[in-house]
Amino acid sequence: MLVSCARAPVPGCAKAQANGMNDSANSDSGHSAYPLLDRVESPQDLRGLGRAELPQLCAELRSYLLETVPVTGGHLGSNLGVVELTVALHRVFDLRRDRCVWDVSHQAYPHKILTGRRGRFGTLRQTGGLCGFTHPEESEYDLFHTGHAGTSISLALGLAHGLGSDRDAPHAIAVIGDASLGAGVAFEALNNAGASQKRLLVILNDNEWSISKSVGSLAKYLSRIRSARVIQRAGQEIHGLLSAIPVIGQKVDRALDDLGEVMRHAVVPGHVFEELGVTYVGPVHGHDVQDLVEQLERVKALDGCVLLHLLTEKGKGHPNAPTHPERVHGVKPGSAPRTSGAESKKVPARDAAVVKKPQGPAYTTAFAESLLRLAEQDVRVHAITAGMPSGTGLENFAERLPARFHDTGITEQHAVALAAGMAKAGLRPVAAIYSTFLQRAYDQVFQEVALQNLPVLFCMDRAGLVGQDGPTHNGVFDLAYLRTLPNFVLASPRDATDMRRMLELGLRHAGPFALRYPRANTTGNERIHPSERREMLPARAEVLSEGEGTGVMIWALGAMVDIALDAAERLAAAGIHVGVVDARFAKPLDAELLGIHAIQCRALITLEEHQRAGGFGSAVLECVNRVPNARATVKVLALPDRFMDHKTSREEQLEEAGIDAAAVERAVRLALNAQQAV
Repeated sequence: MLVSCARAPVPGCAKAQANGMNDSANSDSGHSAYPLLDRVESPQDLRGLGRAELPQLCAELRSYLLETVPVTGGHLGSNLGVVELTVALHRVFDLRRDRCVWDVSHQAYPHKILTGRRGRFGTLRQTGGLCGFTHPEESEYDLFHTGHAGTSISLALGLAHGLGSDRDAPHAIAVIGDASLGAGVAFEALNNAGASQKRLLVILNDNEWSISKSVGSLAKYLSRIRSARVIQRAGQEIHGLLSAIPVIGQKVDRALDDLGEVMRHAVVPGHVFEELGVTYVGPVHGHDVQDLVEQLERVKALDGCVLLHLLTEKGKGHPNAPTHPERVHGVKPGSAPRTSGAESKKVPARDAAVVKKPQGPAYTTAFAESLLRLAEQDVRVHAITAGMPSGTGLENFAERLPARFHDTGITEQHAVALAAGMAKAGLRPVAAIYSTFLQRAYDQVFQEVALQNLPVLFCMDRAGLVGQDGPTHNGVFDLAYLRTLPNFVLASPRDATDMRRMLELGLRHAGPFALRYPRANTTGNERIHPSERREMLPARAEVLSEGEGTGVMIWALGAMVDIALDAAERLAAAGIHVGVVDARFAKPLDAELLGIHAIQCRALITLEEHQRAGGFGSAVLECVNRVPNARATVKVLALPDRFMDHKTSREEQLEEAGIDAAAVERAVRLALNAQQAV
């Protein structure tokens, strides 16, 4: 069915002053800048407001987001776009009883504020503070700790099965964006939901953006619905047309319905949702809170799977949103002024004052610049990303070489299989995908790439800890899930120079090759000149310092090499000299050099930004175990067997995990003490 827009009310916000923030909510006269928001400490308070007050509540909530999120940092644009939707949801549904799943859940800040967490909102994404995503430990209103796209419909359908089918049973709701809807798993869920006819409400938040512009045929299809005003009125127009036909009587009602269906599909070609057995409602203006309340009350009474299509604006209310929606997707702490009136304090990043040494370009930048240069020299090189052109640094590649750039949308499985097909055809595809998101394509990595031994180059950004984004985005499992696959080479550059050299090697390699690098800057003071470095070949590590008789060697991987060198310098200042090796490859290891060290040294310490189980240290242990007459003990410094919570900075996470320079220094001293005890 097609429904035109109507009028209805919207809910409110949560109370309390954000911790650690300037009290700019109060004016000099003592009056609050958020009089309605201050009255809402829970959704029950919101439902006590008058309908006429809801638009003002939304305005205050949006203003509050504009004031606070630029101070803490976080996802701003997506949250500004769902203010009215969030208020309306809490107005119409009791989300303690009814069940709501937010896809990705980075757009749940208004939800957090309305559900009693405004008093802690100043701690958002900070150490010990509120998570930037929904989190069940924070509130009974949060069902899942999620951060990956496309899964909300599956989760909500599972909830629907458990909530029962009685008329008064709780409702199951999924809120999903148009970019996430393009993920294969979302269509798998819709396919199942339409067939099961369980009562499920899917709210499509269509703003034409993920981080970057939404891509693909589905995005174009939704744009046609969005832009074609005739479609919004199709139901009423067709009804009027049929009413004018001079055939009257109850006997022809069914025939008229059938004729209406045919004519409607002529106006709305390929109405994919209803073909899946899903009742389509919309499109609806997503920033008219009163209309949203009315529409939600209407669809609440419908049976089966219903898709409510909302048209929203990403970053609504932000001055840069109309021209640069991508720029307001996420903001850094202290990166933008508030726009609601008073001045707000800029809060510097917690570690900004303790930067001791120069920094080079970000690993992402080093990757993007090197890849573009290599692609300009080799027409076979194609770049692929799954909805993350800016996050992976590929915007310049897309601009300079558009015919060889492929953004598949949020479809990691397809992106990897696409790369395999390209490789089979003789191209050199480079799949730039965050480490945490490549997990979603594991089967394609196995079957389409590794099993076929195809030359696909995987560039895994955000490999390691990611600070404020936390456990859903920490890329700390890739070595374990890739190291078991035959044919793979796993490498990790320690600086910008080795990023370029490893990319060159990966593009020459005849089989699967993966690079992992963190969300961090490269060192600004490369310790060994490129001309003095050992040749870059698989299974060839590089000794950076030999040590002087302590019998301790530190084998480090990737960005952790610089931490190992820092620890070695601190120890040298105390008269303790240890060796440092840049392993360069987690697979294949330099078994020859490692075998020599296993026999000659008393202790080997491995250092990696990855889970202890199955990672680089595990590979070293396996290798040393095969060395006859090995005498070295092996100490693995890696992440503990638990999910690492978000913190204000990656450096804090490294310290907590015991893999910073101080922890390496302690491990060396313990190893030396153990030797002396023997």
